[in-house]
Amino acid sequence: MLRSRKSKIIALSIFALIQTVYLVLVIVTGRDFFTSVLISASFMILSCSKTKSYLFMQIGLACTVFADIFLVVIEPMIQLPAMVFFSGTQICYFLRIFFETKSKKEKLTHLIIRASLTVLVQIITIIVLKEKTDALSLVSMFYYTNLILNVIFAFVHFKKTPVLAIGLLLFLLCDTIIGLDIMASSYISGTALEAVNSFISGANWAWIFYVPSQALIASSLIRIIEKR
Repeated sequence: MLRSRKSKIIALSIFALIQTVYLVLVIVTGRDFFTSVLISASFMILSCSKTKSYLFMQIGLACTVFADIFLVVIEPMIQLPAMVFFSGTQICYFLRIFFETKSKKEKLTHLIIRASLTVLVQIITIIVLKEKTDALSLVSMFYYTNLILNVIFAFVHFKKTPVLAIGLLLFLLCDTIIGLDIMASSYISGTALEAVNSFISGANWAWIFYVPSQALIASSLIRIIEKR
């Protein structure tokens, strides 16, 4: 839908302004703003193109919206389906990164690393949590492992996808904060973990990182300067 350079600049400027307002509201009020995620997912439609990358990003952002419905909209929150949807989000972002990689050797290496680390982390989770292991912990670690790997591989291809890489990094910071809170309250106790959790509870850091992360991810397919 966005064809000319001028239309892209105008759309991105308006989108950035709206998300900046939401970020300020998060900082000032400490509240979550689900509508900012909806706007990010809707903005992706503007970069409509008949590519695999566009399809994966649309599905990924849709999964994010459904995940947040279970976490933010529904009360009380339902964590397991939310984490399943978030896992779907990271699978979609993995597919974008994977199919935008040209080298067959690099693709194979990517698959081997991702599969090996995903299985390894699941095993470690079971060993560490023992009888506390449940579906939520396993799905959450699957999600978190693939988010970390997406950040790493996005930065490996930073020149090709700089906006996506930064967006995923902010996404990782957001979920690290949420993960620490869940671990402290449900799985692992410890003075150091509680101290960190106490420090980050002073502000809504999760959403301070989350709002710009979704905005960057949603705009990552729009290129102002076309490659020649």
